[in-house]
Amino acid sequence: MNWTNHQTRKAALDRTQRLRIFLLSILFAVSSPLSMAQPNSAPDSEQAGRIIIVTGQVIAQDSTGSARQLSRRSRIFVGDTILTGPAASTQIRMVDDARISLKANTQFAIVAYQYDENIVTDVAALSLIQGGFRTITGAIGAQNKEAYKATISNFATIGIRGTDYEVVITQGGEIFTGVWDGGTTIANAAGSLDLGVGVDFDFATVPDPQTPPQGLLSAPAELGAIPLAVLDQNAEEEDSDSEDDSGDDDGDDGDDGDSDDDGDDGDDDGDGDDDGDGGDDGDGGDDGDGDDDGDSGDDGDGDDDGDGGDDGDNGDDGDSGDDGDSG
Repeated sequence: MNWTNHQTRKAALDRTQRLRIFLLSILFAVSSPLSMAQPNSAPDSEQAGRIIIVTGQVIAQDSTGSARQLSRRSRIFVGDTILTGPAASTQIRMVDDARISLKANTQFAIVAYQYDENIVTDVAALSLIQGGFRTITGAIGAQNKEAYKATISNFATIGIRGTDYEVVITQGGEIFTGVWDGGTTIANAAGSLDLGVGVDFDFATVPDPQTPPQGLLSAPAELGAIPLAVLDQNAEEEDSDSEDDSGDDDGDDGDDGDSDDDGDDGDDDGDGDDDGDGGDDGDGGDDGDGDDDGDSGDDGDGDDDGDGGDDGDNGDDGDSGDDGDSG
């Protein structure tokens, strides 16, 4: 392909991407909560996962074209296309315990997802239309890597070798992907490239359908900005089907019985530790700040400061008891 043709194709891709973003912004503008469909998706759709973290406006459009607002605990079904608005993001826990985190301005489709602990019938087929995602694959990819496939921008595919990986489509249509743990194979009609453990590259780009994947020696600037929180077992139990069936499904965003704000705080969700620590997030911050244990009220009374028992008791919150003894 000569330079003129390449530039012409790239300009066309830029226009297509801008049109997608424009149409997406219109969809979000006209899709008020009152106009959204009820939480259930198309009839007979199979559940593929559940929202565990959401920030900003995130909607799902099912195979019939009906749209619904997503919140923490909302169910995701086979055939859904998930759309994140500007400054929005979400994370999904799939039925095989995989995690998928979507960045802002993303369109991501659940093409097929079935997990019955049957290596013959289990399947995961995903499609990134625009934007970007990061995922830690689950049981389907662990038991049968051939059963997992992600299609990227309709001209590339990703297979896995047990993995934590990320993919982003730029506004110009170029694909960037990287492996943070395990390995992947990215391929298109022009060629394929293994990434991750045991090979030369962890990162790659695919400029267009006619160019084979090209390995990168370091992480490109387009990658590394999508947080992926891994919640502990106690936090996961709050999203279980048994609690959801009690009537607290999709109707509220925050009355879930915990104070860790998994559904509302996009900043904390990136490090994996805050979300899994349910108790620490709700106790006013004493655990993160040794100063709180030193000025809990005893400093105003000279007698109390001289009594080591008070400082030791107030330090039981985590690690500030030592501060009282050393003082």
